[in-house]
Amino acid sequence: MRASIVRVYPETLHSSPISYPRQFTTTTTVTPLDIPEIIYHILSFIDHFTLSKSVILVCRSWFLMNRHRVVRQELWDAEFTLRRVKEIIGRMPGTARLSWSSGTDRLQEDLDWILLRKTLEQNHDQYIKRQQQRQQDFDRDQQDTSIVQNKFGHRLHDVISTLPFIDDPLRDLELCGIVDDCKRLTSIQGVLPFLTRLKLQWRKTSTFYMDQLLLSCPLLEVLHAESTEGLELPGPWVPMTMQREGEAHPLLRPSTSTSLALRSLVLKNARLLQTSLEDLISQAPHLHQLLLVNLLQNEWLYWPFLIDVSYNWAELHQCLRRLPHQQLNSFHFSVQDHTMPDADLKAMISDICPQSTEWTFRAKDLTPTLTRYLNELPNVVTSLELYWPERAHCRPDSGLHTYLCASPHLLHLKAPNVAVLFELLDIHHRVDFEYSHLYSKDHHHHLNFINHPNSSNNNSHNNNSTTITTTALSGVWKCRNLRTLHFAFHNHGLSLLTSPTHSRILFGYISRVCPQLRDLEIHIPEHQTRWTRDLDFPNLDMTLQGGYCLLTRLRHLERLWLGRVQQRMTFDPLHLNWMVASGQSARYREERRKIVAGWNERLIKEARQVSRLTEKAAAAQIYKRPETLLAGATEDRLWQDLKHLGLVLDVKEVLDEMDSPTYRCWPVLQRVSIFNDHGLGLSPADELMRLFPPKSSKLFR
Repeated sequence: MRASIVRVYPETLHSSPISYPRQFTTTTTVTPLDIPEIIYHILSFIDHFTLSKSVILVCRSWFLMNRHRVVRQELWDAEFTLRRVKEIIGRMPGTARLSWSSGTDRLQEDLDWILLRKTLEQNHDQYIKRQQQRQQDFDRDQQDTSIVQNKFGHRLHDVISTLPFIDDPLRDLELCGIVDDCKRLTSIQGVLPFLTRLKLQWRKTSTFYMDQLLLSCPLLEVLHAESTEGLELPGPWVPMTMQREGEAHPLLRPSTSTSLALRSLVLKNARLLQTSLEDLISQAPHLHQLLLVNLLQNEWLYWPFLIDVSYNWAELHQCLRRLPHQQLNSFHFSVQDHTMPDADLKAMISDICPQSTEWTFRAKDLTPTLTRYLNELPNVVTSLELYWPERAHCRPDSGLHTYLCASPHLLHLKAPNVAVLFELLDIHHRVDFEYSHLYSKDHHHHLNFINHPNSSNNNSHNNNSTTITTTALSGVWKCRNLRTLHFAFHNHGLSLLTSPTHSRILFGYISRVCPQLRDLEIHIPEHQTRWTRDLDFPNLDMTLQGGYCLLTRLRHLERLWLGRVQQRMTFDPLHLNWMVASGQSARYREERRKIVAGWNERLIKEARQVSRLTEKAAAAQIYKRPETLLAGATEDRLWQDLKHLGLVLDVKEVLDEMDSPTYRCWPVLQRVSIFNDHGLGLSPADELMRLFPPKSSKLFR
């Protein structure tokens, strides 16, 4: 039943010498958006980006109702200029999420850390003073005014007046790149009592004390720690008490429970005592994710605290089985240089978390027997992480590609060091369009596509030839709703992935097959030259012709990472400045039109070649869609979108869409990193200034 509100508006009639009050009635229907309980619940489903950029700007009521949901976050790179750092420090009060990355200068690292520590201490002290002052003001006002007891039982204007001003403490901290000497993390733990999430990514060997961390951060729910060479965690891990006498925080109630708030624990390349780990598990009743990836023993390294370290899967298995039924949703255990028997791996899957849809494996543990067992299970996996400490060698019949072609439910895939063969993405064999100029007489790598119409030249070169059959090219990934993709693409030869054609195939395939991506990492493994055995690092073609702009189809992209080896950009910034608003000016759009106009002859030849090869290969059905590739009416649109995969025409269509002064690419992109070996990523404007330092910063602002 709809309610009506009658409003009376008095009006004075100036046409008569005597004014008579006249009443008008207006009927207003109350909609669900006028009811505080309903609108509050509806807005709770909105993502954080939309909430912070759109919802709170609708009206004052919506702003006051949702301001406690908006989390302020800052990105602090130690290589920022002093002016940028001062701006970040000035915005620290009220910041709930901080990502900090050290610079590449080891001598400057100590000074950078001191500045961070002092900033966190000052921010924490100011927050405590503000909260104490507000509590005093609240107690004083409570004596003079009545407080609404039930916020959601009143009209909206009554509710918003009682909502407190939100002044968040630091709850989420991410530290990247530092080398910890046991003292750095300890020096800031005292100012992190409200921390709920901590992520540590260290260089070289590092150490920290788990018990001190959990004691100083009693609200900590998520802890992810990893190091490139090793992470040592001396015991014990569980604090003797969550609140030592005399050290209770003024704004935190003393803890009377002996249990920990920890929900997620991820340790990679860590060295630890198993007894300390088991003690922590028994004291963490809310723990639902436990990933112990590639635990270290490393007797040949000097470890200052742990001398004798060993791991016993049978004892850990019994410890985990004592937990409440199905407490863990995700679990992994692996030890460096040790391969677990298939029976133990099966037990890890079936006994610890049998209903889990999140899998984590080391690539070398996926034996044929285990792979066969996994294929027999219902394919309802939503998250898959494959770990490998270094770049993995890729075989032509990549099993990962086949798995992706049969996994429609997959949402998150992280396999940055497990490469898939690039040719598996070239469903139209467009890579052959460039072979005439890619391979010279001195190049000793040859790709032989069996049954391909242009495969008459079947020369081989001793140990450097690679044969790839088209039988492996009959599949397109079915994970169309993929949100996270961290991937490496294997290259047979230095020049294979540096051609514009290969870049267009790679970028075009991902943008069409996975349009819902939020987090994308693309890595290219290094290449070892035949004669010198030196490592070369192929780069994707980032010019307009290379098709990097094809990724702008990913309208939900929030994080983009390309490559892990720092390289210099030798081309004009015009090829990348479309990433920022200034690149959409009339001047730059006209210059891009001139570049596209120079492709006319190439487009004509390309169309003729596609037509000729399609007719020639009709009998072999290489260019005809096979039933095993895409079947069903729902896939017709995708097949139509993929028909230009690898062509310059595909890039031209995207550039034509960008030829507008109002066009903005990647509306929600927050971090991007292009051929950088450190850091957490920057904003598009900051990343362009890093790539082209000699250019004026005005080009990218």
